[in-house]
Amino acid sequence: MPWIQNVALSDIKKGRHYDPGPNNLLIQIVDCGMEFPEPHYKFNTVHQFQFLDLERDDKCIEPEMKITDDQAKSLVILLKQALLNRSNVIVHCVAGVCRSGAVVEVGVMMGFDDTEDYRSPNLLVKHKMMDVLGLTYDENEPHTINGVTLDSGLIVPKNYKGDI
Repeated sequence: MPWIQNVALSDIKKGRHYDPGPNNLLIQIVDCGMEFPEPHYKFNTVHQFQFLDLERDDKCIEPEMKITDDQAKSLVILLKQALLNRSNVIVHCVAGVCRSGAVVEVGVMMGFDDTEDYRSPNLLVKHKMMDVLGLTYDENEPHTINGVTLDSGLIVPKNYKGDI
């Protein structure tokens, strides 16, 4: 099964990610008006998106600064094609945690193998993509890290070994 990985913008520039292999796809997500980084490695296909890491209730000057329905649909189509083609997917945003984490989390729901990199998915991105797929979700879903939320509301990675 192909895998999907979320990484930071700096990781793309320095090639700090899994070897994408010969059959691969890169999804780049940057802030509005930002330049897209040049990947260190060659990718078969590169798709670029610009939207901010904003949640449903966050205020912004222009509505297009948040992920649009069309962008969510395009992301889902790309992931479906990658699954059909058995392509490994690397997704980066600026920090490699929220926007790319949301794309990866939905990709895992769709059937990609999870590389289990640190992520705390942007729920607006995740829910818009789930809408495209016809999946239901809890609008009051708490933010998580790699799918784990403690009862206290404190979010910790599932591999965390420290005291809480």
